[in-house]
Amino acid sequence: MTTKEVSEKYGVCIAAVARWAKNNGVQRGKPVNGIMPFEWTEDDCRRFEQRQGKGWKKGVPRNKE
Repeated sequence: MTTKEVSEKYGVCIAAVARWAKNNGVQRGKPVNGIMPFEWTEDDCRRFEQRQGKGWKKGVPRNKE
């Protein structure tokens, strides 16, 4: 699977998916035009799906005062 496909599958921006892949050991493929794409496996997708979300969640007020 490509990073773009994972992004579309889980509704997350490509940059966030690529950052997660880099920080969590997703293997890289052969260079294409100087870019080494990530090669996502089903196990990688499962780990990404179970990741702990962090930060502000959309629709929830930032200040709970």
